[in-house]
Amino acid sequence: MLEFKGMSAYPGKVSGKLCIVHNLEEFSHCNTGDVILFNKIKPNAILAKMASAILAIHGGITSHAAIVARESKTPAIVGLKEDILEHVKDGDQIEVDANEGIIILN
Repeated sequence: MLEFKGMSAYPGKVSGKLCIVHNLEEFSHCNTGDVILFNKIKPNAILAKMASAILAIHGGITSHAAIVARESKTPAIVGLKEDILEHVKDGDQIEVDANEGIIILN
């Protein structure tokens, strides 16, 4: 079990399949209900609404990802360290505790 920490941008607890997005063209492989990890792109409201949770490597609680999460009422953690990408891959089952800013990879 691995644990990663960031800043909670909108509270909530969910678990689901991880979908990593590096650019908007990659978004097509994500499904409704996935936990979406945005790396170096800004999520828009339409993309974020299909996510069960939003994760963002860059940004803080006033970042674009945080604002989109609050507007869509989607649990979110921002400000993750880039080394998370060394430990996770598309399709991993993860738990998101956006109340505490913690992600758990089982």
